[in-house]
Amino acid sequence: MEVRQHDLPLISADQRSEVEKLLRQRTLQPRVRERLEMVKARALGEDLASIVRWCGRSARRVTYWLQRYSTGGPAALSDAPRSGRPPRADAAYHQALEAAVTTPPRQLGLGFDVWTSARLSTYLAEQTGVRLAPGWLRVLLTQHDFVTGRPKHTLKHVQDPVAVAASVAELAAAGGTGRRGTGALRIAS
Repeated sequence: MEVRQHDLPLISADQRSEVEKLLRQRTLQPRVRERLEMVKARALGEDLASIVRWCGRSARRVTYWLQRYSTGGPAALSDAPRSGRPPRADAAYHQALEAAVTTPPRQLGLGFDVWTSARLSTYLAEQTGVRLAPGWLRVLLTQHDFVTGRPKHTLKHVQDPVAVAASVAELAAAGGTGRRGTGALRIAS
């Protein structure tokens, strides 16, 4: 089936301003954004060949989405619901996750200072009744733009500042930074 230029629906100025308003949303799904960009390009007078060229879709697919928009508006550009089991982590779980991560564990009455994915998974299971594996919880944390990784443990908080200063001064008096090179001085303690 060949798609002709005159088969493409026309997009009005009001529809174009509506599409541009939708494109400014930050939470727009990438697939819907691409489809809205197709509609915007058509509203700006782009022909089918140029839209196909920049979006990388076939002429039939571009025509399909443009016709869907003309009959159903922006809502027609969304994906259909996917089959399968619905996700366990609902909106309440996401809210509890965000609240827990932004609150230090000690303030929640817990006996540790740092969240791990296993601890966070257990805590959220107690709070929401939904148990997620720590690996899936890390995926959710990434989706919420939280940084995950191993904490960097140091002992600076238990060091004696006077002893550290004395060691630095002794090292400077020895004439080096502790690296052994030619002419390095060794002091027995």
